[in-house]
Amino acid sequence: MKRAALYICYYNVTEPLVQTQVVAYLGELAKRGIEMHLLTFERERHPVEKQHAIRDELSKRGIQWHWLVYHQRPSLPATVYDIVIGTAAALRICVKHQIRLVHARSHVPAAMALVTKGLLGCRFLFDIRGLLAEEYVDAGNWTRDDVKFQLTKRMERLFFKRADGFVLLTDRIKQELTLNEPLLEHRASDIQVIPCCTETNHFSGDWDTRSNYRKARGWTDRVVITYVGKLGTWYLLDEMARFFAAAKRHDPRFFFQILTQSEEQAMRRALDVAGVNPSDYDIRFASAEDLPRILSGSDAGLSFIRASYSKLASSPTKVGEYLAAGLPVITNAGIGDCDQMMNGNRVGIVISEFSEREFIRAASNLSDLLKDKSTAARCRALAETELSLSKVGGPRYAAIYENLLGAASL
Repeated sequence: MKRAALYICYYNVTEPLVQTQVVAYLGELAKRGIEMHLLTFERERHPVEKQHAIRDELSKRGIQWHWLVYHQRPSLPATVYDIVIGTAAALRICVKHQIRLVHARSHVPAAMALVTKGLLGCRFLFDIRGLLAEEYVDAGNWTRDDVKFQLTKRMERLFFKRADGFVLLTDRIKQELTLNEPLLEHRASDIQVIPCCTETNHFSGDWDTRSNYRKARGWTDRVVITYVGKLGTWYLLDEMARFFAAAKRHDPRFFFQILTQSEEQAMRRALDVAGVNPSDYDIRFASAEDLPRILSGSDAGLSFIRASYSKLASSPTKVGEYLAAGLPVITNAGIGDCDQMMNGNRVGIVISEFSEREFIRAASNLSDLLKDKSTAARCRALAETELSLSKVGGPRYAAIYENLLGAASL
């Protein structure tokens, strides 16, 4: 029988996370002979020329693209409307292309997949990504008494009951759910843990690339700590600024490179309050094409995320990128499987609290790691064995697909 799947994603196709954590994975599955369809919800109206360019680029990777308009306000009615039109689109695509598996990224697409399964008998893969209701509570947007929280949890339990397979990002959250969620306690074998992986070969910069970039940036005598990603909400600006200020006091050679698509003023204010001189940091946007070159010229990567119950399910994409580039990682405790990964492999430092004493300890330990000539190789090796798209993420997704769709016929 035909092996085809529909992946539903409630984001823009051009979102950087979609490119690295959706398109890249689907491309790997397409290489394995699975006909991949991608349905996205676009927050911007792309000109016709751009639509054609996106469709052509995805087609080269073996992905057929379908899209709908994302509706934002009022929040709950808009989401319900998107679920209705998304389900109709999913049904149409599945019937037209004889699709037998619907792969839902997170909860809103899971509602569409659930109805599609009920009407067409398709298999349903729930790619959980995170504890959505708990994330909104931990972020301060909802309370546990909020109707949105209650509705999300009820739907989540229905997904747990009806889905044919599950993907989680961390071993810690798999253990938590199989111990404490009655609907999953006997379904451990249906759950595959797939962390946020990266295309490691994109980050294996050579010495000449590093040397030339550092020379161009005036970093010859600097020790560069780089942060990649959004600022605010979960991502701790004040704590990052305070850590860098402490590291700078430990070693005046430290320089802070921030690469973000977010508004930069809040980060500048935090660094100013921490007493960091503007000559000791830089904030800029980096395209996916530029990121490997910048990381090749860096010495360490920073990832401070507000710890909470929901973040047991978190697998920061930036950690895989840092390690693939050979950079040890400074992270805080309580984020997914990062604690075990850093402490067990000597590829980074875990900060237990955001205190001056702990910052100085981390900076000192980072200096020791950077003096160890084998650190970069250890980082790259861990990225290859634990966070590689081609060696970990792709094969694990392929195993799920083969289980749900059947192996390729010879």
